[in-house]
Amino acid sequence: MIFLNLDILDYMMTLDLWILVSLAVLTELLTLPPLYARTSVPGGWNWIFHNRDTELQGVAPWGHRAVRAHGNLVANLAIYAAVILVAHFTGATNSITHIAGVVLLVSRLVYTAVYIAGIPYLRTAVFATGQMAMLVYVWQIIAHFNAG
Repeated sequence: MIFLNLDILDYMMTLDLWILVSLAVLTELLTLPPLYARTSVPGGWNWIFHNRDTELQGVAPWGHRAVRAHGNLVANLAIYAAVILVAHFTGATNSITHIAGVVLLVSRLVYTAVYIAGIPYLRTAVFATGQMAMLVYVWQIIAHFNAG
């Protein structure tokens, strides 16, 4: 059984890799809403450029939710990267993983907006949708190795 398909190591940017890069870019962009929320309050700029030993007072609730939305994506990005890269480098990607990747990316975009807006039940449903899309990748990796 071959665990690594060397034919795909030609540095082609597949849809799966573009989705992973897009998730990384989204993670970086999600540093901006908390920055805006924090610099919008008195003392915010000073707080940002110092050691942040104290909690900044007066930040809008959406700003705190933006911090948590960013933290959630940071926590999940390593999992997404590991699974997508395993699928890519083992040749387990296909049209099903492409659909799952698009669903994952769209769900993370929607999740971010819903989380920052403060819509709790919808937030959980959208998060679950993204996690199910990630499980589709895992399913395709297992199916790939069971077929070969």
